[in-house]
Amino acid sequence: MRSSKAPRAAAVVVAAGRGERFGLAGKALVPLAGKPMLAWTLDALEAAATVREVVVVAGVHTRTEIKALLKVGRRAKRAVVVDGGPRRQDSVAAGLHVTSADVEVVLVHDAARPLATAAQFNACAAQAAETGAAILAAPVCDTLKRVAGGVIAETVSREGLWAAQTPQGFLRTALVEALDSVGDETVTDEAALFESLGRPVAIVPSDGANLKVTFPGDIALAEALLLHRVSG
Repeated sequence: MRSSKAPRAAAVVVAAGRGERFGLAGKALVPLAGKPMLAWTLDALEAAATVREVVVVAGVHTRTEIKALLKVGRRAKRAVVVDGGPRRQDSVAAGLHVTSADVEVVLVHDAARPLATAAQFNACAAQAAETGAAILAAPVCDTLKRVAGGVIAETVSREGLWAAQTPQGFLRTALVEALDSVGDETVTDEAALFESLGRPVAIVPSDGANLKVTFPGDIALAEALLLHRVSG
């Protein structure tokens, strides 16, 4: 049975990506509905009851701007910036290293997903505290085609398929052990690392609204969703 007590969590926000497609030094700083993209995530984390502290992993090209952003607004929670590494797992490890040892759960989140809500962060933290690892994910709705040479080779059944999102939550001690064990192998995300180690990862159902801003065309959709949220 899940404890009624909210787990003590830290959030590691990976924001080291470059923003060449958007004409800026870093994607996390792309203007979105009136403020930098990263600010939407910081606001949601500030409102999430489970999150006690925030670590933003930045690139050297955006470190100064992101440090300044952390000082904007009323932010009561501890928030620090660290430099990222050459691979995603190196950046996550850098952020994990500076989280407080007494936090129970670490939530890893991509700054390119600015629509994640405080409720989603809380739900992921609670599920990770119960099962050891959990991720937000949405069931795949589109028909999937495997393509070779620009031609459809086969239709892939979408039964049981889910699209992984972030946040992804893990017991802190387990995430430390997993990252220490990975060695030179490159992993796509932390959930994949846990899978490779035979550790179960639970699903917290999400939806398409928690989109990842990847191309300039995604900005208009993300802005529309955010403006609808704040106006409602």
